[in-house]
Amino acid sequence: MMDGAQGQWLIDEAITEAIRFRQAVVRTGRRIAAAGDRPGWFFGVWQPETVTDPATGEHIPFADAPPALLSREAGCWHLEPGADWHGFAGLDEGYCMLDPVKVTLTCPGVTATGETSPRGIPARILTAYLAGRGIVVEKTDSYSTLVLFSMGITKGKWGTLMDALMDFKALYDADEPLDRVLPGLVEQFPRRYAGTTLGRLCQEMHEHLTRADLITALDTAFQQLPEPVAPPRRCYQQLIRGGTERLRLADAAGRVAAAMVTVTPPGIPVLMPGESVGAPDGPLLRYLGALEGFDRAFPGFHSEAHGVTIDPENGDYRIECVRLPDA
Repeated sequence: MMDGAQGQWLIDEAITEAIRFRQAVVRTGRRIAAAGDRPGWFFGVWQPETVTDPATGEHIPFADAPPALLSREAGCWHLEPGADWHGFAGLDEGYCMLDPVKVTLTCPGVTATGETSPRGIPARILTAYLAGRGIVVEKTDSYSTLVLFSMGITKGKWGTLMDALMDFKALYDADEPLDRVLPGLVEQFPRRYAGTTLGRLCQEMHEHLTRADLITALDTAFQQLPEPVAPPRRCYQQLIRGGTERLRLADAAGRVAAAMVTVTPPGIPVLMPGESVGAPDGPLLRYLGALEGFDRAFPGFHSEAHGVTIDPENGDYRIECVRLPDA
């Protein structure tokens, strides 16, 4: 399939359709804001606002750039040093670039630089709605979700996603009852969500995320790394020989991890076997505690945390730790 011109055509088609979708989202947002007949918000895409045509030096809005330019010019996808749209500081010129077929949709509520808005739409709620429409995304963060384009994705297919985004906006603007938007969620957790509307749930979750400062907690947990205190192989030997125990976060401070803990996204281990869990108010336990609190407050939207066991009785997070010598 990939040999010769046919393979080149298949790859080009996937890239082109991803670009067309990216531009369609931005153009739709512009039309909604300009019309003024409904609330002016819409979803965004994590990408440059403008690109430069190397042949002319002209700066062109991303949504208006020729697809041929975007599909052939790598410079259109660079994370330029100091640009506000990507939120990363200290980058060098040409250090990294976006993958055109990995489209990150952004939701209202927080900017790339971490500034929060009074109102917001957490991406987990959008992802749950899309799943009910038969649309499965790759990964979901607090205010963004990743959609992958691959061979065989056509305008007809990504048009279904655009329709779902427009329908979600209409449901949110009308503050429709949650049993109409996410009926399975209300049926599974009636005591928590019965009588709730889509707008109210979005706002409750947005305010919770803002108070918990989950984004900052995640950033800190990956900048202030745990201290390694034992070889991972020793911890593995303890694990297979019954020399470990599952502890609540409140009891895990200062203990040695016996298994990896990975939260998705970003899908990178936040704790490795042999590392110290750290202080009760340290970055790791603060971050995991924030996730634990979120899961308790919003059942059905639990975090994807590998290496963490959730107590079905009370929702406590438990992590595997090496038993103390006297035990």
